[in-house]
Amino acid sequence: MSKYYQYDVHIHTAETSKCGRIRAADLVDRYKAAGYDGIIITDHLHEDYVSLLYCYEDWNTCVDRFLDGYRRAKKRGDEVGLSVLLGAELRFPENDNDYLIYGIDEEWLRAHPYPFRMGPVEFFRRFQKELLIVHAHPFRDGNRFVRLDCVHGIEVVNTHPNHKNHNELALEAFHKYPHLYPLCGSDTHQKGQECASWVRLEQPIRDINDYIQTVRQGAYTLGCKGEEHSRILQEVAQLRARQTA
Repeated sequence: MSKYYQYDVHIHTAETSKCGRIRAADLVDRYKAAGYDGIIITDHLHEDYVSLLYCYEDWNTCVDRFLDGYRRAKKRGDEVGLSVLLGAELRFPENDNDYLIYGIDEEWLRAHPYPFRMGPVEFFRRFQKELLIVHAHPFRDGNRFVRLDCVHGIEVVNTHPNHKNHNELALEAFHKYPHLYPLCGSDTHQKGQECASWVRLEQPIRDINDYIQTVRQGAYTLGCKGEEHSRILQEVAQLRARQTA
């Protein structure tokens, strides 16, 4: 059996995401114990969360506080041998839809104050070449006016158990828009939600740009816990195989 490398690419820390209930170091220990090779921290970043971070008027302070969960996770990851990478979950003013953003770093954040004040179309037009933009749980109850013309990919499965994610509708969307990259994530906030989803790669990723290139090359497989979730991912795998046949 060939070696693979396993990552969860949608995770929230208690330090930064105020809805998070697991401290960053604890998250790292849990994923390390479960045999993962790495995680991507995607804490929330939008108007309401910036207000909760008590730094609304000072963007550089906001960046420091936003990075707190990631930095703590990275520190623990370096200690125990788990790769920890940075992402974000943005929400724009027009509705409550969420977008996973990969390719940012501290320098990018400081150079682009309050990026969530754009609309999703403007954001995509401006950053589509340098970032990977994925619609998180696109058909979750509460999402409205889902637009798939301003993303590179969609979460076809989100395993968060406390929301009605309607992953079957995401599968239908992938049937209709097969050019999108299908991905999945645990959307971990609380204990018991972690390690429920994974992206498997043939090669380890050194940094977030490695991850972006791997996704764009289609060199990954998806997996998750739960029979219904797994059935959706099996169908996604079949569709992807037919695309490349």
